[in-house]
Amino acid sequence: MCPRAQEFNDRSAESGISLIELMIAMTLGLLVIGAMTAVFINNSQARRELDKAAQQLENGRYAIQILRDEISMAGYYDAMASVASPPSTTAGPCSTDVAGWKSSMDVAVEGINSGSFACVTSAQPGTGMLFVQRVSTAVTDPASLKANLAYLQVSLCGEEYVSAVADKPFRVKLGTDPFDLQKIDCNAANRAPIRQYVRRVFFIDRNNVAGDGIPTLKRADFRPEALGGTNPDIQALVEGVEDLHFEYAVDTNGDGSPDIFDETPLANQLVNIVGVRVWLIARALDPTPGYDASTKTFSLGSKAPNTPNDAFKRHVFSTYIELIHPVGRRTK
Repeated sequence: MCPRAQEFNDRSAESGISLIELMIAMTLGLLVIGAMTAVFINNSQARRELDKAAQQLENGRYAIQILRDEISMAGYYDAMASVASPPSTTAGPCSTDVAGWKSSMDVAVEGINSGSFACVTSAQPGTGMLFVQRVSTAVTDPASLKANLAYLQVSLCGEEYVSAVADKPFRVKLGTDPFDLQKIDCNAANRAPIRQYVRRVFFIDRNNVAGDGIPTLKRADFRPEALGGTNPDIQALVEGVEDLHFEYAVDTNGDGSPDIFDETPLANQLVNIVGVRVWLIARALDPTPGYDASTKTFSLGSKAPNTPNDAFKRHVFSTYIELIHPVGRRTK
C-alpha cells in the first residue's frame, strides 16, 4: 500500500461524528426526554386528582360519621326513663338558660333546612342546620366540675323519687350548684354519676378558620349565659362539606317506629322524632383543570337540585340515623 493511502485510512479511522449525526442524536434525545416529561406530568396530575378524590370522599364519610355519632346519642340522659311533661314545642337551640334546658329535654333534635338559628351568624344561607342535646357518656368527677358548664345528675335511689324537693329525681344545674343525689343503695355517701350537659348546633360555615372560602362543617357549643365567655363556642370539624339537608322520622303512635317522614315537622311533633335522614355534599378543596361541574346535578332530598358552575368535583352522601335513646324509652 502506498504511503498516501495508508495516511488516508489512518485519518478516517480517527475521525468523529458529523454535524448532521450530532443533530440527529440530539433531536432523538430531546424527543425521549420530552416523552418522559409528558409521562411524568400526566402521572403527577393523575395522582393529584386521585388524592383530591380520596380526600373528598374521606371528608364526606368523616362528616357523616360525626353526624351519626351525635344524632344517634341525642336525647341520652343517663338513667332517666322519661323526660319533660307537658311536651315541649322547641328545645330553644339558642337558649343559654339552664332552667330552660331542663324543661325542654324531651326534644332531642331540632333543625331547619332554610333560614338559620339567630345565634349562629356565620351559617351558609340555604343550607341545613341541626341542633342536638344530650349529656356526655363520660362521668365527671365532682372535684372537676366547672363553673361555666351545666351538668345532669339522675337519682338512682327510689326514696328520692317521692321527695318533695323540686329538682328530684334529676338535676340540671351549673357546676357551682350542689349535686348530692344518691345511688341505688340510697346511701348519702354514694353520689349518683354527674355528666356534662351538651347542647350544640351543626352547620355549614361560609369560610373556614383561615378565611379562604372553603365551605366547612362546624359545631357551635352553647354554655350557660350568666357565666360569660365565648357563646357559642364554634369549632371547625370537616373542610369541603358544602351543603346539609335533613328529614325527620316522626313516631305518631308511641311504638318507637317511624310513621311519617317530614322535612319541616310541626312544633308538637318535635318530641316524637325518632330518627333523622341526612344528606350532605362533599366538595373537593381545589378545582380540577378542565372539569365542568355544570354537567352534573346534585339532589338532597326534596331540595331543589343544585347544578354548580365551577370546576370543583362533588359527591352526595346520605344515610338514616336512629335516635337510640328516645326510641328505647318508647319501647320499654
